[in-house]
Amino acid sequence: MVKRQLIEVVYPDGTSGQVSNDVLDVLIATGKILKFRRADGWVDVIRDHACLRDYRNDGGFTGQDRRTPWQTAETNPDA
Repeated sequence: MVKRQLIEVVYPDGTSGQVSNDVLDVLIATGKILKFRRADGWVDVIRDHACLRDYRNDGGFTGQDRRTPWQTAETNPDA
């Protein structure tokens, strides 16, 4: 069994939790979190202009991306 790394997040009501990589993308896209923790510290989604992964513009973030890659037809034929 693969153990997924969970990412700490803070919700708008001030509560915190841990979510998977895929859930983090959804929370950022829907504005449901205020911040999340990277290895080098907290990222304020609004102030730091956090955005979803976009491989068309690969090169903006130079740190280690710990989120799982998106599934594509090439990597997941059942998708």
